[in-house]
Amino acid sequence: MSFALFLVLAFQFLATIASGTSLVARNNTSGFVSVNAGKFQLDGSLFRFYGTNAYWLQMTTDDDMDLTFHDIATAGLKVVRTWAFNDVSHKPSSGPYFQILDATSSTINDGADGLQRLDKLVATASKYGIKVLLSLTNNWNPERPEASSSWNRRDNNALPRGYLSNDYGGMDLYVRTFHPGGAHDLFYTDTTIIKAFKNYVAHVVSRYANNPAVLGWELGNDLRCASTVAASSSCNTATITKWVNDISGYIKSLDSHHLITAGDGGFYCLGCKKTYASKSTQPRPSLPGSSFDGSYGVDTEDILAVPCIDFGSFQLFPDQNNYFPTQVDSAAAKAIGDGGNWVAVHSNTATLLGKPEVLTAAGIVTKEHYSMFVPFNAVARLPDGTPCGGVETFQQDYAFTAWSSAALNGNVEGVLEYQWLQDGLTSHGTVHKRALTTSPQDGSGHYNGPANKQTAEQFGDSLPPIE
Repeated sequence: MSFALFLVLAFQFLATIASGTSLVARNNTSGFVSVNAGKFQLDGSLFRFYGTNAYWLQMTTDDDMDLTFHDIATAGLKVVRTWAFNDVSHKPSSGPYFQILDATSSTINDGADGLQRLDKLVATASKYGIKVLLSLTNNWNPERPEASSSWNRRDNNALPRGYLSNDYGGMDLYVRTFHPGGAHDLFYTDTTIIKAFKNYVAHVVSRYANNPAVLGWELGNDLRCASTVAASSSCNTATITKWVNDISGYIKSLDSHHLITAGDGGFYCLGCKKTYASKSTQPRPSLPGSSFDGSYGVDTEDILAVPCIDFGSFQLFPDQNNYFPTQVDSAAAKAIGDGGNWVAVHSNTATLLGKPEVLTAAGIVTKEHYSMFVPFNAVARLPDGTPCGGVETFQQDYAFTAWSSAALNGNVEGVLEYQWLQDGLTSHGTVHKRALTTSPQDGSGHYNGPANKQTAEQFGDSLPPIE
C-alpha cells in the first residue's frame, strides 16, 4: 500500500465522527477553565487549545524559564503540561527536588530548590497567558545511577539528573521506599503508599487551588498495572479505576476550581465489565489487539466516567506502542495513519460519554535524533551500532499536522505535542556561565516552526459562538 493511499484510507475513518452534546457542568469562575456540554470554556467562551509538554521546566533558571515561556507564547501555544513532582530517596548533590521519600518520615521541600521552583513556573506561565496542566506522579521511574545536574555533559555515562521524563521519582519510587521488591500496582492499593501520596497531593494542590494559571490536575502520567517493575497477578482495570475514583475525589475535596484528568494513555478494555460507564464502545474486528483488550490494566472509558474526572486523556507514541496491529509498507505511513485513527477512536469516546478528550502527549522520533532516543522504561540512550529508526523531520511535522487535523475535525478539544525543544538555555553546572545549551532531547524533541503557530491558530479559529 502506498503512503498516499494509506493516508486517504486512514482519514476516511475520521468522516464518521460526530460532535458531542452531553452535559457535564462545572463552576465557571473567572479565569478558570471549566467544562460544559462536553467542551472547555474560559470566561464564557469556548476554549480549544494546542500546546506542548516540557516536564523539565522546574530544573531551569528563572531567566531560562522566562525565555521558554516567552517562546512558547510567541508560537501561539496556550497550554503546557509539566511535572508537579520531583521525588528523591535522599537529598541530591545539586538541583531542585520536591520531596524526599522515606519509609519512616517523608519530607516535602518548600525551599528555593523545592516547590518555590514550581511557584516560579506557575507565575511565569501566568505572565505569558499560558495555562499549565500539572501532573502529580509518573508510571515510569526505572532505577539509575545519580549523575550531575548539567544538561550538557554526562557523568559515568549517565544522563544528568532530571534530563529524562522518568527521572523525577514517581510510582516505583514509592513502592521501592515502602515495600522494596514489591509489585508496581502496590502504588494503587497499599494504604501506606496511598497515604503518603495523598500527603504530597494535598500539599501541592492546596498551594495552587486558587490560581487560575493552572488548567487542571493530572493524577499521573501513563497509568498502567506495570512499569519496569512488574505487576502482580491481581492487577486489572478495576484496580486502576478504583484508585482514580479515590484520588480524584480527594483532590476535588481540596480544590473545586480546577479540572481533573486521570493521565492514562487512553487504552481500552472493550467488553469488560464497567464500574462507572453506562455506555461503552463495543468490540469489533476493526479495533483489535492490546490497545483494546485491557492488557495494560487500563479501561479509559470507565476512567472517563468516574464522577470527579472532568476530561479524558490519551497519549500517542507510535515508537513505543503498537496501537493497531496492521501491516503497512512504510513505518512512517503506519505511524501517521495509526495516529489519526487513534485520535478518531478517542473522538468517538468523547461523543459517547459527553466529556472532553485531550491528546495530552503526542510524539514521534526522527532519524536525526534517533541516537538520542530513550524509551520511557529505560535510563540510557540506544547503544552504538543500533540500526537507525525514526521518521524524517518533515514526516514528524506532517504527523503533528495530521493528528491535529484529526482532532480539529472531530471531538478532541486539545492537543499537546511531546515535547518542546528550547535552545539558548544556560549551561547549568559548568564554569562557563555564558555557555548555552538546549533542553533535554530524548528523541522526540521538536523545535518550534511555522506549522506550530498555524495549528495553534486553527484550534482558536475552530470555535463556534456559544449559543
